[in-house]
Amino acid sequence: MAVLGPDFRAGLRHDLYRPHNPIGLWPAVGIFVLLLLVNQLVLVLLFQKTIIALTSGQFGDENEQLRAILLAILPAGLVTFYIAWILARQRGADPHMVLALRLPALGILGWGLVVVGFFLVINISFFVLAWLFGLDLNSSGLVEQGAMQFSHDPLYFLIAASLIIGAPVAEEVIFRGQFFAALSQTPLGTGGASLLTSALWAIMHGLTQPLHVVGLLFVMGLVLCGLLIRFGSLWVTIACHAVWNAVSAIVLYSMSQP
Repeated sequence: MAVLGPDFRAGLRHDLYRPHNPIGLWPAVGIFVLLLLVNQLVLVLLFQKTIIALTSGQFGDENEQLRAILLAILPAGLVTFYIAWILARQRGADPHMVLALRLPALGILGWGLVVVGFFLVINISFFVLAWLFGLDLNSSGLVEQGAMQFSHDPLYFLIAASLIIGAPVAEEVIFRGQFFAALSQTPLGTGGASLLTSALWAIMHGLTQPLHVVGLLFVMGLVLCGLLIRFGSLWVTIACHAVWNAVSAIVLYSMSQP
């Protein structure tokens, strides 16, 4: 692998994203809604019940329910990705093109610059917004509290894997996969698609996050969309999302230690 790949250099000059959605807008919207509902209301809950049944059997215990949900995010995310892949094959389409899953030639240094650059931009943006609006960056949502609560759990490595792999894979393919491509081919363009998908992605987190965190996640969503547009690959957003969650998991684990 080259140190700086051709796609990294090309991405600095112009956008590499090429939206491809052969089934049209409304079928793609239907797939988006289906994936979101299946992931959140079917797979996560199904795996949650299965995990409780296989471990403690305490279905009425709120702590066990939260623990099982955190563990369920990983298998639910992987199954969601597979379903999205299958649905992207409609009319003989290539899922790599529909979901923008072309692996970009960024090079070793290019990948490092993209991921580190994303991390720095998000942190700087968050601190600036927190300073301007007096936001508390230390406040945490339900998932973060759960990750700290179960830091000594024997299966914590699977909880961490849920945050690092399961959540990014599912969320990126749902919000910035075929749905993003379909919106980009409308008069909204990639700019409008970025605003809409980022808003929906942030709002989804409103069930478990404080309101101001939802606003910060909207900003993060815009940056992720910008990376997708710039480098033309969902793998870039998945990698950046995963690294952000990995650092968060490490910080939460460290904070939970005596």
